Amino acid sequence: MKRALTRWLSIGVVAFCLAGLAFLAYVYITRPQTGQGPLAQPTDLSSTSSSPTPDVRLPKLDLAAGVMLGEDITAQVRETNSSQYGGPPQDFRPGHAQPRALTDVKVERTSQGFIIHIPSGSPIPTPTIYEGKLYISGGFRSREYYCFDAHTGQPIWAASLSDDGPSSAVCNDKIVVFNTESCTLFALDADTGKHLWSHWLGDPLTSTPAISDGIVFTSYPIQGRHASGLDKSPPNASHALVALDLRTGQVRWQRWIDSDVMTAPVCVGEYVWVVSFAGTLYQFRKTDGAIISARSGRFTSAPVVFRDQLVVTQRTVDATNNVAEQILAQNAKDSTVFFHASKRPAPYLDANVQEQTAYAKMSLLLDQANGFAAPPAAANFMAAKANIGQSAVFALQNYLGSRILPYQGKLYSNMGNMLVCVDSQDGKTQWQVEVPGDLHHEGGHLAGPPVAAGGQIFLATVSGEVLQVDPENGQIVKRYQVGAPIRSQPVLYDGHIYVSTADGRVVCVNTGDRKYTGWFTLGANMAHTNVAEPTEQSR
Repeated sequence: MKRALTRWLSIGVVAFCLAGLAFLAYVYITRPQTGQGPLAQPTDLSSTSSSPTPDVRLPKLDLAAGVMLGEDITAQVRETNSSQYGGPPQDFRPGHAQPRALTDVKVERTSQGFIIHIPSGSPIPTPTIYEGKLYISGGFRSREYYCFDAHTGQPIWAASLSDDGPSSAVCNDKIVVFNTESCTLFALDADTGKHLWSHWLGDPLTSTPAISDGIVFTSYPIQGRHASGLDKSPPNASHALVALDLRTGQVRWQRWIDSDVMTAPVCVGEYVWVVSFAGTLYQFRKTDGAIISARSGRFTSAPVVFRDQLVVTQRTVDATNNVAEQILAQNAKDSTVFFHASKRPAPYLDANVQEQTAYAKMSLLLDQANGFAAPPAAANFMAAKANIGQSAVFALQNYLGSRILPYQGKLYSNMGNMLVCVDSQDGKTQWQVEVPGDLHHEGGHLAGPPVAAGGQIFLATVSGEVLQVDPENGQIVKRYQVGAPIRSQPVLYDGHIYVSTADGRVVCVNTGDRKYTGWFTLGANMAHTNVAEPTEQSR
């Protein structure tokens, strides 16, 4: 809403045309050149030369038991959130959501499932499965949200929104919740799409909400607003993490943070964890927002917490400014380090490299089509650029990083163009598989974070494939051709793979094996734990 007067005057039709041309060029360059249709039969590669390679470039592990992870800034964060500063705002104006006709949505039936063609033709984030329904954003350049039958693709409802750029959804208690880039948090009836409540939080919103124990967690830019007459803002705090009641939208608590939340909040047990784009790891108590810990460490992915272990990736820079990334494992209770592993060059985090890539150029065109002539100061984009190498609003909303998957005693991560597997106890490398593509030309990561279901690993790639990988040895078991770039996690439900594309489609493939299930949305579940749960959704 805030940008309504300037959106068309400043950019207008030209930006939309440029964005459309960028999509066509991007899809043409990166699509698989196999000559096959978008849903070709999976290819069995278990006996071919597509096999893991030894990790000869990795340095020896520097095991650092007893060393603390990052710089402890808990005291500073508590001071930032003390009464000497103005608190975040408590009242937000509502947004609007109304029923929308489904006549412009095309559902294409295939021999293996279906393809949903969304009218915007713009990149779609990870879809969500809830109670047999498939929830889909209309894409970065849209103001729509959609609901379909997950098994048949039959449309159920659609909603027109007051703001554009919807995120992935989270659902619980018959309510579907999502952010829009500009600039509203929405809660709709999951069965009908009816508007329940919404808050215009701030411009832009670049994270996906989380739900846990009836509480919605999300983040937003403050932009100089405060709850009371005390307008003294704390230093080095541009955003707030907010907890709201799922049913009513009432604010439960808020805390200042140094930049927007990277990817999504993560809820485990009684705590909510976030990594900010500035690279700070925060831990809060879910019920009241008590600040448990905060550590500054240039972290580069949303944390994963399991069995009292916290794993995360971290940016490092040497004396000659070479950027690298490594996996860190720590004690979730006291932040002592168990190990760090798989340190490797990370041009995908280097802003000097990234600003020359096709992905960066496409991201800027998408921003322009949504009314951003340049990254807005409210996004605190410089903090993100210095840490993950990206600054465009689209790139920040779309950022998933090298987030780690714990599975069957191992840790899996796609680090730019390399799917790596390390032992969860000592960090020793087990295998690695190179993801196809030109890392320096394409930009960003060449695949989304891996997911797990039914004893297999699944990885969606920029080259337009979903790879099924044996977690024991890294052998590629099958390839599912999608035919367009993918920069999201696949979803697995009742034997079906659902994947969203950069050209505005959601592809469903029925594998015929119902053991492939339990990964319902971004980060596996509505709490975004990124831990496989084959029997039920996280509550």
